[in-house]
Amino acid sequence: MSIKIAIVGAGSGYMPGVIRGLLHRAADLAGAELAFHDVHREHLALMARLATAMFAARGADFTVTSHTELKPALDGASYVFTTFRPGGMAARHLDESIPLKYGVVGQETAGPGGFLMACRSVPVLLRIAELADPDAWIVNYTNPTNIVTDAVLRYRPGTRIIGLCDQHVGDTEMWAELLGLPAARLEADWIGLNHATWAERVRLHGEPLDLPALLADLEIPGGGATPWRDPSRMAELARALGLLPNSYAKYYFFHDEVVRELRAKGTTRAQDISAMLPGYYASLAAEAAKPDPDPSRERGGGEHGEFAVDVICALHRDEDRRMIVNIRNDGAISSLDDDAVVEVPARIGRKGPLRSAMGPLPLPVRGLTQAIWTYERLAADAAATGDRRTALQALMAHPFVRDKHTAERILHEGLAAHRDHLPQFAR
Repeated sequence: MSIKIAIVGAGSGYMPGVIRGLLHRAADLAGAELAFHDVHREHLALMARLATAMFAARGADFTVTSHTELKPALDGASYVFTTFRPGGMAARHLDESIPLKYGVVGQETAGPGGFLMACRSVPVLLRIAELADPDAWIVNYTNPTNIVTDAVLRYRPGTRIIGLCDQHVGDTEMWAELLGLPAARLEADWIGLNHATWAERVRLHGEPLDLPALLADLEIPGGGATPWRDPSRMAELARALGLLPNSYAKYYFFHDEVVRELRAKGTTRAQDISAMLPGYYASLAAEAAKPDPDPSRERGGGEHGEFAVDVICALHRDEDRRMIVNIRNDGAISSLDDDAVVEVPARIGRKGPLRSAMGPLPLPVRGLTQAIWTYERLAADAAATGDRRTALQALMAHPFVRDKHTAERILHEGLAAHRDHLPQFAR
């Protein structure tokens, strides 16, 4: 049976990876209509040309349609894959630079920067949930995915949504390298919140490993951080905590060091990406004109797109596949409320995610994770309602922010800078 998959944000630079993910599962989704949606007409048209050429070259049975209006893209869709960035890179630069000005890590998903992005993302996702078919699954990559998923579940009851992040894929590969283990055979039970997960239980070839013994022999490597990984700090944290931390843990446990490094760098990550994007899109346009395109993987690598498409296939084909996703807790983590959105392993099939009881959060990071969840709940409420007092409470609750006046200054400047994208705060 053919299906319709709406892709909201199809003009994104990550789209070549999504196209590769669709090609990877082309036989399982044969006959599907792919409804591309984006507000950027030129990028939308480019990605539609690129996808059509890549599908034709590889004999994939997909039909691509393009939409700048949301409702026609969503009508009749069984799956809605959301992967957009409201405000683009200019907004991301503000998210990263405004907190840094006040001595707080500026990051697009964590802390005050993530809060500002949530305020832009949540209203759009609530609108998508309102317009989508009631039985459709929203498979959400739009950041910050935990806050977005929480807001949709509580403010649009009955919506079927799964929050995605492939951070655990790269982190598991990093830990395999640090521990000298084969990445393809290493499995970790990452639990917690998006970008605040921890693993106490790891398996190799399905057999449990003695993690404390492995960490006792762990050497701390030299070398600096990349925009994605910081293995030296991760190894240092693992030795201290007795568990595997998510890469974003550096922002919490080395906050002031990271602030100094970000300030010394002189440019934000958004500025670095913006500088390369014109050449990147030009290279995609050149590839789209070829009979067998092979676009750059600089922004659209494999794991991002393949993970999302695998989730859709697991739902559609009832695959009962183990995947780490962001879903309502319902007892999966005993240290958090049932209605919290958590990142945990789940079995994905036609009825949706089936979570297992993972027990409590590891004690050394339990309080930190609970504090982050408190912030996320307040942030979701503020983003959905536009209530300024709740917004201030959210920033004051976040572990990055240690002073009320700092929270007030960031909030005031952030809301003013993003006013065109925050109609809920204008009411």
